[in-house]
Amino acid sequence: MAQQRFNLLFQRLKEIRQTFLQMCRNDVPGLLAARTYAQHFRENLAKAFNAESLPEAGWALAAVGGFGRGELSFASDLDLLFLYQKRLPQVLQDVVREIVYGLWDNGFEVGHVTASVSAVKRLVNEDFTILTNHLEAELIAGDSQLFKDWRKSYSKSFGTQSRRRFLQNLLQYREGRLVQYGESSYLLEPHIKEGVGGLRDCHLMRWAGAVYFQNPSFDAMIAHEWLTPQEKLWIEQAYDFLWRVRLQLHQLTGRRQDQLLFPEQEQIAARIGCMDGLQGSAVEAFMRLYYRHTARIRRTTSFFLERLEEAQRKIPRLGLHKRILPGPFLLEGRHLHFMEPEWVKKRPGLLMQFFWQAAQSDAHFHHQAGQVIRENLSAFTDAVRRDRETIKQFFDILLDDKNAFRVLKVMLETGFLDVFLPEFAAVRYRVQHDVYHLYTVDEHLLRTVRQLHRMEQDEDESLLGLRLKNVFEQIKHRRILYLAALIHDIGKGKGKNHAERGAVMAKDIAERLHLSEEEGDLLIFLIRHHLILAETALKRDLMDEKPILGCAIEVKERERLHLLYLLTIADSRSTGPGAWNTWKASLLRELWAKVDRLLLRGDWKGEDLQERSAVVQQKVLEHFESESEKLKVAQWLEKLSFRYLLSQAPEAIKRHYHMERELDGERALAFHARQMEGSMWEVTFATRDRPGLFAIITGILWARGLNILSADIFTRESGIALDILILERLPDPLRADELWEKIKSDFGKVLENRSYLDELLATRRKPSLLQPKCLPRKEDRVLVDEDASDFYTIIEVYTWDRPGVLHSIANTLYNLQVSIQLAKISTPGAQVTDVFYVTDLSGNKLMDFDLHERIRQSLLECLAVTC
Repeated sequence: MAQQRFNLLFQRLKEIRQTFLQMCRNDVPGLLAARTYAQHFRENLAKAFNAESLPEAGWALAAVGGFGRGELSFASDLDLLFLYQKRLPQVLQDVVREIVYGLWDNGFEVGHVTASVSAVKRLVNEDFTILTNHLEAELIAGDSQLFKDWRKSYSKSFGTQSRRRFLQNLLQYREGRLVQYGESSYLLEPHIKEGVGGLRDCHLMRWAGAVYFQNPSFDAMIAHEWLTPQEKLWIEQAYDFLWRVRLQLHQLTGRRQDQLLFPEQEQIAARIGCMDGLQGSAVEAFMRLYYRHTARIRRTTSFFLERLEEAQRKIPRLGLHKRILPGPFLLEGRHLHFMEPEWVKKRPGLLMQFFWQAAQSDAHFHHQAGQVIRENLSAFTDAVRRDRETIKQFFDILLDDKNAFRVLKVMLETGFLDVFLPEFAAVRYRVQHDVYHLYTVDEHLLRTVRQLHRMEQDEDESLLGLRLKNVFEQIKHRRILYLAALIHDIGKGKGKNHAERGAVMAKDIAERLHLSEEEGDLLIFLIRHHLILAETALKRDLMDEKPILGCAIEVKERERLHLLYLLTIADSRSTGPGAWNTWKASLLRELWAKVDRLLLRGDWKGEDLQERSAVVQQKVLEHFESESEKLKVAQWLEKLSFRYLLSQAPEAIKRHYHMERELDGERALAFHARQMEGSMWEVTFATRDRPGLFAIITGILWARGLNILSADIFTRESGIALDILILERLPDPLRADELWEKIKSDFGKVLENRSYLDELLATRRKPSLLQPKCLPRKEDRVLVDEDASDFYTIIEVYTWDRPGVLHSIANTLYNLQVSIQLAKISTPGAQVTDVFYVTDLSGNKLMDFDLHERIRQSLLECLAVTC
């Protein structure tokens, strides 16, 4: 009989779920549909229970959690509470088992608790999550009086002390979510439910309403002045929007996925009706709308919690230290208020003064202050923007090492920053649809300012090796650096070529802020060229004097170089974890040092390569003791290229000499691996040169799960090839030695039989559940440049990251009889920029434009099929 009596119920519930799912496929329903589905589900459960001959008293079946709130997705868990007074009769135990197992068997996720009233009381006292899960409950079947008595007892259990404890736990719960899901509502792959400004923030307010006045509705909160009518409207609109997005996400993925990943963002944007336009793509428009709604939820929740804290003080406002500050403003405890809000319309400069005073006093913003600011934004005219005292206060805020980010964030959230810097409005909620950038443009700009302050104060231990404090001490235009950090990406709101567009906009900003001509020119320069150091360091051979000289000619002055260097680091570190690592730091430091030496010398003449290489050779010889050995090494050194000698440390050159000597016999490979800073490793392959060698090496390393950051390739006159690669992401760092042995073994097998590499790669190509299936893609591009280097043709490949892409590129170039001499690989997130310094098989630049086109087409075809 098990489950048979409920078969009709399960069939009906599956039909209801399928109907709801089909509705979500055909349309874009929201909160009303989620509530209707939950209601139908509850009614059918009740009908099935009422049809059974069950005891009438002493038990109750209740919906709790999201089900109790009356809001369900077709993919949601069903939270059920089987409540009983003293003991649950055997017949009801059988029913519970049949219902739960039957729902599981029919594809429903069930979270259930079977407990007595006293046991439930103990559970909610021990676990805050269980407590909140039971704050909203609806009776499905059973003893209605038992259920009412339980709810009444549950509400009465929140006395004065337990309410204070509840509030403390509520605040801790929210802080824990910030840590787990990110403290910003502007993350590019946000969590709809648990993220900041997500559905859970709305639930949090409802929980508070249930505890404090036994009514979780937003109307009740307005009646108690915990919400304003405007805030209620914002919350209801945002709540419905998030439910629409959530239901679409569930129907697209076929499961209860609440993180809004890049692939689904594009599909949902189209479903919701967003279209490509002058202001950006459809997905960018959709995500701007998403961030606008979540920002409103986050702000409203924060204000709500402030009001709640005020209401729970034992003696409201008594004992708080009060000070009247010029404005006049009232500093009450740590909260700053407008004393005379009506004055702001007549003296709109008070708005900037308010923010300035908050920074000076290290004060928090009272929730009422935000409303005063928003209501008076229209009074802040262009004349006020140009007021010198207002501008001075703005720079004081910007340069405040302790409070700049916090105050600027409130200026942004209240809309005041858009009013003071109208150019900022175009990047508000602006999305950069890739995984290179972790935040929206506006959030990224504020974080760049914060990163600069941390760098200047030496707060980041990972940057201590760069000795940035010394660079800060050398600069003269500190305020221009911080202003450039705040606005360096404002051109992104106007379309492509954002650096040039931003520079044009910076001219108006400089004039409005009364910057001197020198300061204005410097600001424009920093914004126009804020990418030059990063692009040169990551895409060019820093042993080639041409890109170094090109940077020096563009920068012209050491002050500009120092400012650009600091801005570049802050920009990269504020973009996302994929945009910064120790390898990029070392490249930037090397470029900065070389350009600085050139600017300091000032004669723009190339350095004597012969003289420099002679110094290196002498240092190498000092590592050898016997004269006979020194003679052999000296003869070997004379045959080496300037690029090799000037790019390698003397200790490394000595090691390479011994590795090459190992190849004098029958040995096919000399291999060396050493750990560098952080998770990076340097591996060196010394072997006899052969066609496609680099493709072989990249294929083996990919097959073994390694990520290549850069590769230097040197070929001796003797026919020995030396490939030096920087790697990261060892699959198992604790067993590195085993990995290197496998790689050496793989290399030997490939030399014996090239088909072994195909077998090795085939195992790597098998799909993995852990591997992301789709990421935002930009159109593949291939550029061939004969001008950027005097000795090599440069091929730049821009594509999206996927397994084996570097190996495929290297193999394609090998088939075209193009020899790779240097490779610089950059993989920030899902975007790949691979730069290859190449020659023909004779060691000459390609200088063949028909070949350029064949290379371009072949690489694009290769990228189109790589997976």
